[in-house]
Amino acid sequence: MSNLTGRWWIGCVFALAAVLLVFPTVPSHAQDSAQKIKSIEMRGNKRIEEPAIRGRLTLKVGDPYTSESIRTQIRVIYEMGFFEDVQIEAERVTGGVAVTFVVREKPFITEIVFDGNENLSDDKLQEKMTIRSQSFLDQQQAKESAEKIRLAYQEDGYYNARVVPVIQALEEDRKRLTFFVKEGDRAKIKTIIFDGMKVVRKKELFKVMATREWIFLISKFTDAGVLKREELNNDIERIKEVYLNKGYLNIQVGAPTLELSEDKQWFTVIFPVVEGEPYTVSEVGFRGNTVFEEAELRVGSKITPGTVFQRASIREEITRVTELYGSKGYAFTDVNPAVTPDAQSKTAKIVIHIKEGDLIRVHEIHITGNDKTRDNVIRREVRLDEQDVIDTVAMKRSFQRLNNLNFFETVEILPRQIAPDKVDLDVKVKEKPTGQFSVGGGYSTLDQLTAVADITEGNLGGRGQMVRVRGQLGQRRTLGLITLRDPYLNDSLTSGQIDVYRTMTNYTTYFEDKSGISGTLGRWFSEYSSGSFSLVAERINYKDAQSDAPAIILSQIGNQSTTGFRSAISRDSRDYFMDPRSGMKNALNFDVGTRYLGGTNNFYKVTVDTLKYWSLPFDLRHSLRGRFGTVEGIGGRPIPLTERYFVGGINTMRGFVFGRAGPVTSSGSLVGASKELIFNYDFIVPVSAEAKLNAVIFFDYGKGFDDNEKLALGDLRKAAGLEGRWISPFGPLRVAYGLNLDPKPGERKGVFEFSVGSLF
Repeated sequence: MSNLTGRWWIGCVFALAAVLLVFPTVPSHAQDSAQKIKSIEMRGNKRIEEPAIRGRLTLKVGDPYTSESIRTQIRVIYEMGFFEDVQIEAERVTGGVAVTFVVREKPFITEIVFDGNENLSDDKLQEKMTIRSQSFLDQQQAKESAEKIRLAYQEDGYYNARVVPVIQALEEDRKRLTFFVKEGDRAKIKTIIFDGMKVVRKKELFKVMATREWIFLISKFTDAGVLKREELNNDIERIKEVYLNKGYLNIQVGAPTLELSEDKQWFTVIFPVVEGEPYTVSEVGFRGNTVFEEAELRVGSKITPGTVFQRASIREEITRVTELYGSKGYAFTDVNPAVTPDAQSKTAKIVIHIKEGDLIRVHEIHITGNDKTRDNVIRREVRLDEQDVIDTVAMKRSFQRLNNLNFFETVEILPRQIAPDKVDLDVKVKEKPTGQFSVGGGYSTLDQLTAVADITEGNLGGRGQMVRVRGQLGQRRTLGLITLRDPYLNDSLTSGQIDVYRTMTNYTTYFEDKSGISGTLGRWFSEYSSGSFSLVAERINYKDAQSDAPAIILSQIGNQSTTGFRSAISRDSRDYFMDPRSGMKNALNFDVGTRYLGGTNNFYKVTVDTLKYWSLPFDLRHSLRGRFGTVEGIGGRPIPLTERYFVGGINTMRGFVFGRAGPVTSSGSLVGASKELIFNYDFIVPVSAEAKLNAVIFFDYGKGFDDNEKLALGDLRKAAGLEGRWISPFGPLRVAYGLNLDPKPGERKGVFEFSVGSLF
């Protein structure tokens, strides 16, 4: 850098020296006022045209030749900013003096590059610079740019960063300006001190703060422990929020002090805290309400006199009251709480002020963005019609239902007020491809090596109808499937579906060849409840049984058929089927195979399935699922092997090979269970919301019970493990590794599995 900053001064010195050296060569009488300038010439300029230089000079031909006037012109040329050296040559000619300005242009920067920057991109560094390529080198700008680059690194935690600008010659007169960067190590947070904190634990604050202490190994894979200056003010508010939810209304948190170690590697961050005293709620009241009586507004409220003051509860109360009014058509109700603390009694009075506004009706519903999907497909999911009283709960449900179609990348439902008591409802969608063609392969514990081809169109002709053709060829299972589905026959609440299928499965101890057809009618009973009824006809062939197969298998070898029906009643209030945050799904299935319709199998099968999601802060979730099923033969007939429960595998008991959490013979043959009882607990952690990628910690308890075995909670098998879930462009992808927590002799201690298909 010293080379750059010194060159300008050297040029000035040389120019002045030239003036002093040249002037003595001119006779003393030439400096007299009678001596005139006869000509002015330029030499040495390459990129700067001569007229541009002459246009800045104040010295003209015919002017008196004086040392002061020459010095002034040299200064003027320097101030143009294009030259690093200006000299003067004066020659006595007839009638006066010929003056020549000899200039040397500054380096012309044709390229600016960065060397050594690994953690900050070229684009980010370029934004910080004042110097630009295709310009003459300005030494001051180069110096400023180097300093701004260093400060950019400092903002990102690199306090040892060094930046050195260097000029490198290219061909001809072109130069390259290179900023050599030595980043050093990023400074990390060694300790965070909350000075004055007594009633709150560090762990509670770290749950909400962005600023964290560096933890060896863990912080290697996350940004915890890296100082983010832009988050410090936000962390002050987060700390206050924790205290306010414990009743400390007078909490004060000052700006943090940062102490950097001498080696510039570690920070100590100190937050000054003045806690004050906790407050309780003395009174809760409502003002401005006419639509609801105060007693009605209090129903469901979590704020009651005597409880500890919590700001989070006030926010929940605002949401609850707003939604209550919104459900009655008062979409623009304004709810504002007023908190009046009493310092003497350490209590707070809370008054909820309500500005109800007008009863709002929907004037028109406008749908935009649906180039393919027909209007009626969208309108039948919207839970409001023209002239209806607007219902914010119904709007929220409409959003959920449109998302669950899986036809759109984004969905927006926006009320636009056109009169004091009317709104237009703008439904804006952005469509995404609903047709899929995939060819691939994989491996699973049931199918082993598998090749799959799948063609699916979920929005056929924009009518919301689905058609699917799937083929799978595996070492243990081969299947073919054709499905046609219309979720709303003639825009009614009735759905229709036809499935034609064939599967061939090697269960090791026997081989199953099954083909069939089913026709299903479904019906919506209410917003969340529906039912379905299917007529089924299947032809089944059991063959290639091993000689040591159990009698229950050997007795069914040969051809069989199942004719009957499968029915289901369900209630599903999940907000988003593919990746729920809240809601519950309950289902009851009742299946019957009967000889009265021509089949050979006589049985009934009952399965109960319930699943609930709870949302937690930071988009964390957890879910609990319970399943119970039983199947019995009718009239002394055996239970068909294809109707038995196979407990074990990624869809039932993770950590167990397919079917191995149920009855298994001494020789290791799968039998299948006549009863199942399964509980699954999932703790879901978002990894990337944009990529729709989640990590899951799971605990599974369950078992498949043999025909003569009684249900017993104490006999349930236990497993735990980790799972990854990704809603990929080709379908939901699950990868799980489960540990068998109590393996029996011969059982695997852990099982790795993956699947592509619907999440269970």
